[in-house]
Amino acid sequence: MSDDIISDENEVIVGYLVQREDEDGDVTFWDPRNEWQEDPNEGKFYESEDEANADAKALQEGDSATITVELVYEDDEDPEEDTEEGAEDKA
Repeated sequence: MSDDIISDENEVIVGYLVQREDEDGDVTFWDPRNEWQEDPNEGKFYESEDEANADAKALQEGDSATITVELVYEDDEDPEEDTEEGAEDKA
């Protein structure tokens, strides 16, 4: 059993993204209004794995790139740490 599998079991899945990787290794994320976006934050966030899989399957038809559903894990960082770092940068 690899360490990656063990750590993933402790992570909380909060949603899904549809990801496309082309022949050059470029990765983009699906958003129905703007199509493929480079920034995962601009991709459509799916709460349902079934809906994400259905969209990925439909998008895969006629596309030579690899389209997959990627898991989105809960962010366990302390938001106060980000705020403190930002304040230090401005000082």
